[in-house]
Amino acid sequence: MGRQANKLKVEECNEIILSEFSKFKEKRPIFEIPLKNFLMSSFAVFALKSPSLLQFENQLKEHKIRMHNLNSLFKIDRVPSDTHLRDILETVEYNQYRPLFQRLFSYIQRSKTLEQFEFMKINGQSHYLLATDGSGYFRSEKLVCDCCMIEEHFDENNKMTLKFGHNILAGSIVHPDLKQVIPMCPEPIMRLDGSSKNDSEQTAFRRFLADFKREHPKLKIIFLLDALYANGPIIKLLREYGYEFLIAVKETKSLLFMSVKEGETTGETQFHERVFESGEKL
Repeated sequence: MGRQANKLKVEECNEIILSEFSKFKEKRPIFEIPLKNFLMSSFAVFALKSPSLLQFENQLKEHKIRMHNLNSLFKIDRVPSDTHLRDILETVEYNQYRPLFQRLFSYIQRSKTLEQFEFMKINGQSHYLLATDGSGYFRSEKLVCDCCMIEEHFDENNKMTLKFGHNILAGSIVHPDLKQVIPMCPEPIMRLDGSSKNDSEQTAFRRFLADFKREHPKLKIIFLLDALYANGPIIKLLREYGYEFLIAVKETKSLLFMSVKEGETTGETQFHERVFESGEKL
């Protein structure tokens, strides 16, 4: 039996977040509100489950007690307006968030909280489930930036409409018996460095894997993936990194399953079986 997990303290987590936000590079030559106030305000919006940035701002103006609580809990002495907040956050380089996720994960490890997420032991080593999936968080037919993904949509009259958006690849350590998850640093899915081609979820996953392996080289992971990742190059890459994986593929009449069925007849489809020890020896 390992040492009992310590309870994670909100105050300590917030101190880590504020400490890392204070290291972010400030691009503005002159400013009234420090960058860390913008970053902590954006974090507070989610932590306090505010419906929107505007409602978050209005609630603080109407209730002085909430402003006091915001200052004591998040160390925010001045909240920027919702439009100002959006403008400044758009200038922040996303790579600056990586150290923040690493420090929070280290805190989770030190507190022994990570041990609660152990899914199984393979050959005596603890393995954890890491679920990853792509998601879109912004769509517009009018607003566009240099990093936007561009998608073509056709209506019933075959009229094409361009839609612009931002996607992200998110990954979290999960456990079937726990409601809580441990988020890893997400990977943006967007056009980078002036590229005219759209980024893809699989390309973002390759970047995610490389960063994850570099930051957590000893962590044993079982990746949970959907059918998008059921292809040779991705499976080979997972093997090269030494990760186990579970890929969910529904049996359909798709080309994939037609090829598998045909291969069973011709002998081209190969079946592989791996055996390993699970659980504790008595």
